[in-house]
Amino acid sequence: MKAFAIDELGQPGSVHEIPVPEPAEGEVRIRIAAAGLNPFDNAVLQGYLKDRMEHRFPLVPGMDASGTVEALGEGVDALNVGDEVFGSVGKKYLGEGTLAELATMSTGTVTRKPASIDHTVAAAVPVAGVTALVMADALRLSHGNLVVAIGAKSGVGRYFLQLATARGVRVVAVCRGENADYARRLGAAEVIDYTAGDVVEVVRSSHPDGVDAIADMHGDRESVTRLAEQVRPGGHVASAVGAADVEALGGRGIDATNVMGTVTTASLDALAAMLERGEMTSPDITSFSIANAGEALAAVATGHVRGKIVVTLV
Repeated sequence: MKAFAIDELGQPGSVHEIPVPEPAEGEVRIRIAAAGLNPFDNAVLQGYLKDRMEHRFPLVPGMDASGTVEALGEGVDALNVGDEVFGSVGKKYLGEGTLAELATMSTGTVTRKPASIDHTVAAAVPVAGVTALVMADALRLSHGNLVVAIGAKSGVGRYFLQLATARGVRVVAVCRGENADYARRLGAAEVIDYTAGDVVEVVRSSHPDGVDAIADMHGDRESVTRLAEQVRPGGHVASAVGAADVEALGGRGIDATNVMGTVTTASLDALAAMLERGEMTSPDITSFSIANAGEALAAVATGHVRGKIVVTLV
C-alpha cells in the first residue's frame, strides 16, 4: 500500500510502498479516506519525542483519520466491517500512522462517523476537538466568565471558542489582525492583534479588574506567565502547548495545567453529537493529496495555519 513515511528523523519524507498492516487484538484496520494533521506530527518527524516513545521505521506520521473499517482484530465486537469511523490511532508507539491508504487503530480511540459529517470534516476533529474539550473542562468555564484565548484561529482554537461561547463565556481572542473577523464569527467578543502591540497591556487596560482564565493554544512559557498576571486569584490557566508554569502559577493562587487531548470513544461521540446538532462547526480545512503530504506537514510546521490541514486519500 502507499504511505507517506520517513526513514530517519529530521529527514524529508516521501510516498513509500509498505506492507498492509494487520489489526492486533482490540484494533480495526481502516481504509483511510482522510487524515487530519496536528502540530504533534511535526514534533514526531523532527525527533522531539525520540526519548519518550518507541519509533518504528519507516515511520508513517499522522494520528487522526476517518475512513471505513476493512478488517477486525481479535476481540472486536463493537464495530463491523463496512462501518464508517473516525478517530485516532491510539498506540503507545509511533510509526504506524494515518498518512497511508490503510491503518490500524484502537477501538478505544475511534467511533462511528455520523452520516451527516463527511470524512474530511471528521478527520479534522479528534486531537484538536478533544484537546479543546479537555481545556474547556480544565478551566471550569461557567456563564459570565472572561477568558483570554491565545491562538484562537488554530484548529484547537476554533473548537475552544465555540465550546466556551456555548457555555456563556466572554472570550477575548488573541490572533493576527487578519484573522479578527474569523475569530468573531466563532463567537469572540473581543479580538487582540498580537502583532500590533503588547497583549498584556491591552488586556490590563481593557479589563483592569482582571480575567478569569487563559486558554493557551499557541503561546510560550514566558508570555503565558506574564499574561497570567492579569488572572484573578483562584482563576485558571490551561495550555495545549506545554506553556503553563504550573508550580510558579500555583504559588500565585492560580490553578494551572498543561492539557493533553487524550482521545476516547466517549469524547469523540460528544463532539460528533455537537456537530450533528449544529452546536459546533468544523474549522476551515485545507486539503492536500497524499503525494503532497510533505507540503501539508510543512504548512502545519509554520504555526500559522487557520483551521486544519487534512490529507485526502480517495
